[in-house]
Amino acid sequence: MNHTTTLQQIIEILKEGEAFILTTHKDPDGDGIGSMLALGEALRDSGKTVQLLLEESVPSPFDLLEGATGISQDLSNDMKWSGVFVLDCADEMRLGGLREHLSEIRPWINIDHHETNTGFGDINLVEPKASSTGELVYDVIKELGLPLNTIMAENLFAAIQTDTGSFRYENTTSRALRIAAEMVDLGVSPWQVTQKVMDGHELPRLKLLKLALETIELHHGGKIATIVLAKDMFEKSGAGKLDSERFVDFIRFIRGVEIAALIRQTGDGRFKFSLRSNNRVNVAQLAAVFGGGGHERAAGFDCEGDLGKLKESFMKEAVRFLNEKC
Repeated sequence: MNHTTTLQQIIEILKEGEAFILTTHKDPDGDGIGSMLALGEALRDSGKTVQLLLEESVPSPFDLLEGATGISQDLSNDMKWSGVFVLDCADEMRLGGLREHLSEIRPWINIDHHETNTGFGDINLVEPKASSTGELVYDVIKELGLPLNTIMAENLFAAIQTDTGSFRYENTTSRALRIAAEMVDLGVSPWQVTQKVMDGHELPRLKLLKLALETIELHHGGKIATIVLAKDMFEKSGAGKLDSERFVDFIRFIRGVEIAALIRQTGDGRFKFSLRSNNRVNVAQLAAVFGGGGHERAAGFDCEGDLGKLKESFMKEAVRFLNEKC
């Protein structure tokens, strides 16, 4: 089903329904939160009842976005819901505990831009060429014929900005820039949004970065770089798990590196690999080997076991992917 037809299906559901739940993946990022807040504001403006729902509280710094205080962790059972919008989520398993809580509410409308999206929704608006889910939410709002207010504009800008790395990554398209420019015309200050969600660092983040940089390793002639974040590093620095956002870019931008991997310990014997590539390797396909997914240049996967053996297994596949591209 093409983009236009799917979009029209979504608009019909929105016009006919009265109450909707909006959610995104666990450990949400700026695209997921910004998309939720922008679409939620638009639906309220059109007279709908909306609940913005997360499994956990809104993580810093995204709690600073306009409307973030309206996101809850408890599903209201007093409402007859017309559907669930799952935003920026490639796989329903990434909803965590919310997956079971929302399973009886239909339809699920899956809006996402990950190329590894499993198409789990009853309706799937999935466009890997889009810079962000925020870009697709912009399409929904426009198709509804609703004017954009400052709350929608800030959150759409934040969604696009965070997923394009402040308009530096390869997914920064001319369309993404045009939408961002439109948001600026509506009153968004790029500097103020950047201060909120990109550059407002606390001291514990910098202490964590210091510890992380000491673990940098280069492999395969300097084409693969790794950095490790152990649980005790978070304890020593006083940092939270989201304080490590974008640490992988420090090694990604080492000259000669093609694949960068940040390995974060998430529990006893449990790890999350966050992958980035620069030019040749599709890390979404690399992550898929280990049950993960994502984008061509940014992906990840979770795994369990001995760290040394996990790194060895990952390195073997990473080298294979590199050799196929060289």
